[in-house]
Amino acid sequence: MTKNFIIYGYPGAGKTTQIEMLKKSGFRFFHVAVGKLLREIAADDTPLGRKVKDSMASGELVDEDFVLRLVKDTLRTADRNLPIIFDGYPRSMNQIRGMEEICREYGLDIPTLVCLKITKEEAVRRLTDRRICSVCKENFSFTELPDKEKCLKCGGKLIQREDDKPEAIESRFDLFDLQFGVIRHHYQSLGKYVEIDGMKSEDEVQEKIISLVRPI
Repeated sequence: MTKNFIIYGYPGAGKTTQIEMLKKSGFRFFHVAVGKLLREIAADDTPLGRKVKDSMASGELVDEDFVLRLVKDTLRTADRNLPIIFDGYPRSMNQIRGMEEICREYGLDIPTLVCLKITKEEAVRRLTDRRICSVCKENFSFTELPDKEKCLKCGGKLIQREDDKPEAIESRFDLFDLQFGVIRHHYQSLGKYVEIDGMKSEDEVQEKIISLVRPI
């Protein structure tokens, strides 16, 4: 059975960055990016889109039943010959139970949780510095940008995510801290928990992740 993984950690730990680096390395996997799917829904000017947008802007979890249905629909299309990598999901025990039930239903490996450990101070610095292209969705460091308004890749307008703004950051941290202890204990009890020092360089973190996810 193909092994699956969850890349996990504080908001700003570099989860999506590391997954994008994996893609560029040529490593093939099925990517479950719940946050990206929700942001796409939130961009729609519909009752559902506005509801999801409000939840994300306040740093709260989006309705768990809705997210679970979204995950199930996504996993239905997964290539069973490729490892599945979840990007920062699941984030609560209810989500874990639901996700593991789906994995059993589809005959998929229960994923190993890979936690990128960084300090809260570093997470705040990264989040407040992050800007995203409104067109191609590329991430950038605001302080390192020569042009603070235009994307270096496609020229699109740079924006700050609603949940990266100061008023939402503290709520996101509180929610993470509340859930993480129980989540860590769950995966440790399954023998499926690994920590990586996320304070190291992106390349060093990537090397560690590759050593875990590439089949021997």
